[in-house]
Amino acid sequence: MGKEYILSVPHECRQAVALALEQHLESLLQCLDPKTNDAFLNVYASAVAEGLYVCDNLSNSSVAASVIRRAIDLMLLHAPSVSISEA
Repeated sequence: MGKEYILSVPHECRQAVALALEQHLESLLQCLDPKTNDAFLNVYASAVAEGLYVCDNLSNSSVAASVIRRAIDLMLLHAPSVSISEA
């Protein structure tokens, strides 16, 4: 399994964030891990009503953190805040 997180945004921003995730989530996950130059294959992410669900699938914690950071950066372009909670 792995650690699971929900990245959520305020209700009034969810439509804009959902659209941005639809357009950019795949490319965000295709980015290369700067330490290994490999794609983030072990991290799973999926858009949900609140924002984004992320599961690290027991990958290296720095890899999961990098994916989460990139997702937060994308979400903050369309929302004033992002809350992170364990699922």
